[in-house]
Amino acid sequence: MPGLVAEGESDHDFLRPVIFRFLKELLIENPAADFDLSETLSSTCVKKHGKERFTEAATKLGKRCHLVFVHADHNEAHEAVALKTVIACRTVVLVPERETESWMLADPDAFAKVRGADLGSLPKDPAAAERVAEPKAMLAKVLRPAGITRPTDYFGRLGEDISLQVLGRIPAFARWADETKEALKGLGYL
Repeated sequence: MPGLVAEGESDHDFLRPVIFRFLKELLIENPAADFDLSETLSSTCVKKHGKERFTEAATKLGKRCHLVFVHADHNEAHEAVALKTVIACRTVVLVPERETESWMLADPDAFAKVRGADLGSLPKDPAAAERVAEPKAMLAKVLRPAGITRPTDYFGRLGEDISLQVLGRIPAFARWADETKEALKGLGYL
């Protein structure tokens, strides 16, 4: 059973479906894969609840899961790595080059259901999405013409609609994908 510890609620909304879809794809692609896939459990506690509570929640999640993904933005990656030491099961750190929002900017087709979105503002190359200096501001700019003032309301939809193949062209996502495969091999699932 996969689990997710993320620093913010909106990160959960995007990453949970991405993780589930990625693991499902691995299961389908590899007929020798020896695991049943359940929905990704996520910790209800996020970083703003305090370090002690956040660590305690991650520890509890690790007792319920076989594999836990620990998310942090790039400037706090060291905290995600440190959290690995208190989680009882195998863990994989999930750190975008800047912020989770940079991954969302990689696939213009993911915005197809958002009528009026400014797709022309999106990077032309998925790898360039991680070089956007202010991913949150860029995401707001893309969604503003559609009348969306709270981009976080769309994170779940983007997580369901974004192409995993496009995400695979982003260096940080590709590293995470490789580490996830290695973790599953280490668990005997691949």
